[in-house]
Amino acid sequence: MVKTIKILIILIFITAGISRAIEVFSDRLFTDREGNIVAEGNVEAFYRGYLIKADRILYSPGEKTVRAFGNVYVKKEDEVFEVLGTEAFIDTRTGKGYYLDAEGKFREFYFSAKRVDKIDENTYYIMDGEVTTCPPKKKHLKVCFWKAAVTEKHVFAFSNRLKFFELPVAYSPLILFPVGERRSGLLPPMIGSNTYNTFIYRQPIYFAISMDKDATITIDYRDTQAKGIWFEYRQAFTLKEKLYMRAMYYKEPQPRGEWWTGREPETFRGDRYRIEMRTALRGWSLGLDIPSDPYFFEDVFFEQQLRATPFTLSYISYSDLGKDYLLTFTVRNYYDLTSPSNRETLNMLPEFNFYARPSKVGPFYINLTTTFTNFYRDQGLKANRLLFLPELELPLNTGLFMNYTRIRGINNFYMTNKSFKDQTVNTIYFENRTPLFLNFTGKSFSFLNTFEFVYTYSPNNFDNPQFDSYDVVVKENNLKGRLASSLSRGTKNVMSFFLEGGYNFLRSYRFPTDSVLIEKELLPLRAIISLYPLSWLTIRYDTTYDLNLDISASSISSLYLKKGKNFLSLSYATTRNSKDERIADQYTAGLSLDLKGFLIGGTGTYDSITDRILNSTAYIGYRGPCYFFKIDYRRTYYQNLQDYINEIFVVFNIFNLRDFKLPLRRR
Repeated sequence: MVKTIKILIILIFITAGISRAIEVFSDRLFTDREGNIVAEGNVEAFYRGYLIKADRILYSPGEKTVRAFGNVYVKKEDEVFEVLGTEAFIDTRTGKGYYLDAEGKFREFYFSAKRVDKIDENTYYIMDGEVTTCPPKKKHLKVCFWKAAVTEKHVFAFSNRLKFFELPVAYSPLILFPVGERRSGLLPPMIGSNTYNTFIYRQPIYFAISMDKDATITIDYRDTQAKGIWFEYRQAFTLKEKLYMRAMYYKEPQPRGEWWTGREPETFRGDRYRIEMRTALRGWSLGLDIPSDPYFFEDVFFEQQLRATPFTLSYISYSDLGKDYLLTFTVRNYYDLTSPSNRETLNMLPEFNFYARPSKVGPFYINLTTTFTNFYRDQGLKANRLLFLPELELPLNTGLFMNYTRIRGINNFYMTNKSFKDQTVNTIYFENRTPLFLNFTGKSFSFLNTFEFVYTYSPNNFDNPQFDSYDVVVKENNLKGRLASSLSRGTKNVMSFFLEGGYNFLRSYRFPTDSVLIEKELLPLRAIISLYPLSWLTIRYDTTYDLNLDISASSISSLYLKKGKNFLSLSYATTRNSKDERIADQYTAGLSLDLKGFLIGGTGTYDSITDRILNSTAYIGYRGPCYFFKIDYRRTYYQNLQDYINEIFVVFNIFNLRDFKLPLRRR
């Protein structure tokens, strides 16, 4: 009968000077003629944090070496490294060794090689090998190399061939990339072309300064358009308090290129730039975003979201949160990227806010909001505004129902050029809410309903400047009713419903879309219904309907189907004014399909007023076990050009490391 033998070799070889224990489990353990200790049959050894399995292990006390033969498996206890081979050797004094016919995994990389030499604790030489992040049974994409040196910080690989289904698709004599912690070096470049440039090359260079600081310098070369350079700096003070800075500079060729067609001539800049900064520290927040011209984003960036940015914001803010108050100071300066001129852009330079939290006085709760704002612009309405808004609340529980009463004092003071009749607004706003709850529950369903009656009163209309919602002070005497319902079965939502309507005792209100005064009693009706008939289907309808004019002021209908990674969305949105004229009327559709790795999809928005497709996208691609490839097409209408811009991008990811986006065409 074969028995398992456990032995601590350190006890046997103390005289040999071994300083670490080698714990061995095996079916047989004996000493051969040369004095070597041999373990055979289901051998398992534990040495310096490594698990070693083999058919046979031989230990030489004189040379202090260990050899393993047959199905040699080595695994590090932190599971960062594991390898299977036919033979292994290690010198316990120097830490040097080798593996033959090795296959294994290092972090997220799978590798195989004819020979792996361990030079020291953190250095390996690999001969005639291949590496991939694809699963072992699906090595569709891999890098084959003649020789590689792996250190604690970098991998140097020589004579590299990128193979796709065993077909060579690229070659590089040398590859260098960092491993483990972040390292300084070249980041993946972006290479492509578009309508205006035959060749585009963008190369970021990364600098790991310290554990809490790093930087990037990016060189952006275009053979026709502006050539530029970026500098980015990042620093972390705490987990939440960080600093980010980026400066971008481009030199635009002269005379102006064809990409300036349709733009205002005065917007042209030979020296183009963008300066960014964001930081937060000890209650202070600072943001800076200054572009040289309104077309900087459109010309420099390739990401649609960035190119369609409507404005930039620079700000300074400070907040002090106390036990009973909140104090804030803010300066905001906007740069409108949709207009050639910013002379009419409204800014807040500065704004002070003080909010006193509710304090209980008997049955009442009292709070206070005070705000001073300097609304500034070069041209158009501007003013200094002071708000003083004390508020009194009275919650009441009768035992049968709850009731909430709120009275707000409105005191608005405006310093303008006297172009408005009312430079001072003094009035009150009264609100009373009474919610009622009616719920039905069973074994498998739940039907929840909330009824709420809301009465609001404000005695006067005012002709005052209008900057934000605080300035909307109108005469009110309204009684509204609200109903919110939800139906669910088990944990699954089946339906939700919201309805709001009311009566106006003043016989006048503002139409929801164009604010025209309507002298009628019934207030517009708002209804929202969402249906979830199936787990993969959502139907939603949101409408505001004016009963007096028989006009649907706005409505949004949407249908959303989602099954796994596949979805289809359809929506229709329309808005009308008080004359029943269409203000907006658009159809939007979206589709995304993932058919066993094959990707197909797109989006589109059609405007029926202009009879024009405003934007559309389409893509086709494939997602493999460790790679991704997609051709992305975009078509966007630009008002300033009175024409469409067509763009084609190739997006791919090798070994699931990072997405690459190559612009191929733009016009």
